[in-house]
Amino acid sequence: MKRIVGVEISHQKAPLAVRENISLSKDQLRAALHSLVPVTDEVYIIGTCNRLSVYALTDNIQPILEFFRQFGPLDPYLSIFDNDISAVRHLFSTASGLESQAIGEHEILGQIRNDYMLAQEEGSVGPIFNEFIRKAIYTGKKVRKDTAIGQYPVSLASVSYDIMKEVHKDLSKTSVLVLGTGEMSTLMLKLIEKRGVKSLYIASRTFERAKLLAASSGGKAVAIEDIHTVIPEVDVIIGATHADMHILNHDEMLQYVDSKKTLIDLGLPRNFDPAIKNLVGIKLFDLDDLKGITWESMKKRQEEVPKAMNIIDEEILDFAEWLNTREISPLISSYYDKLTKIQDEELKWALPKLGKLDVQQQKIIENLISRVARRVSGKPIEKLRTFAQQPGMEQNPVDTFKELFDL
Repeated sequence: MKRIVGVEISHQKAPLAVRENISLSKDQLRAALHSLVPVTDEVYIIGTCNRLSVYALTDNIQPILEFFRQFGPLDPYLSIFDNDISAVRHLFSTASGLESQAIGEHEILGQIRNDYMLAQEEGSVGPIFNEFIRKAIYTGKKVRKDTAIGQYPVSLASVSYDIMKEVHKDLSKTSVLVLGTGEMSTLMLKLIEKRGVKSLYIASRTFERAKLLAASSGGKAVAIEDIHTVIPEVDVIIGATHADMHILNHDEMLQYVDSKKTLIDLGLPRNFDPAIKNLVGIKLFDLDDLKGITWESMKKRQEEVPKAMNIIDEEILDFAEWLNTREISPLISSYYDKLTKIQDEELKWALPKLGKLDVQQQKIIENLISRVARRVSGKPIEKLRTFAQQPGMEQNPVDTFKELFDL
């Protein structure tokens, strides 16, 4: 029987060196959707800097696993959600920020929306996944509205800002270079603009985009090939590009030994050569380092997790009821149609044999048969609704019901 399943590789199991090999561009996500459409009823992919998740409506999870295996021997790092409830719970929890590296972060909702729009453009989602993803986004919003889980700043951008503040103390005397003009760079720039630094540079391969962001954030635009002209002046370099090779390597940074520079690498693949960590006087923080940082605000968000889980549980029940009702409604209609047909056939057989009946007597006979049919069918219908919510049985009760009543 078709069910919702999910397979994911994320920061929770996979180290950065593994994750950066499966960081997919928008075009690669499109290609991935195209490759999975023929082997699933509906499919949806989330690709972020910390996760690659595939959700599908299918009766066979193997093609999804094979999709991940094309990137290498990833099985030890995969999280598998092989039934409706576990898969739904995971997406709802992800949308609520509970599965994020920084619990409760807001960015994931935007990423889920963007990837949903991509799936819609590619025609890989249908009525069930439209409701599934819509409900996940609704749940994520409700968790943030009804709990304080999003009130304490622990997103990757805010954690990066806190690192800057911790290392350099007085940011009014600190110069910053931001590489990239995407979503993460924009978030960093909003924080920097709001709280202030000594000077700010923005570099991008698209110089016009860099100029636009610089104009809106009070910075200065720099062409990506010219960043070495400003590196001597800056104290902090933030990498948040989608470059497929290191923008700064070990040998290039040798000249800045003892310069007390801080590099924060938010890129996946990594923007900065990991070997830079070996240079004295240069602090390099990558995504895995951010994972290991514990902030007081994170503890406060953790306290809100039980409240968030209660909301998620309620929304899961609501979606499960919708899903089950949607699945069995045509079956119940078919059952009632069959009962009506039997009633009509039996009345057609019986009434002529009862002799001449007045209208009232004939009505009583018809109502009697209808009442018996409703009473006999009531319990099976009730049991069907109950059993349909119990996955994992050897034979699905819906299939048993079909066989039992020849539907």
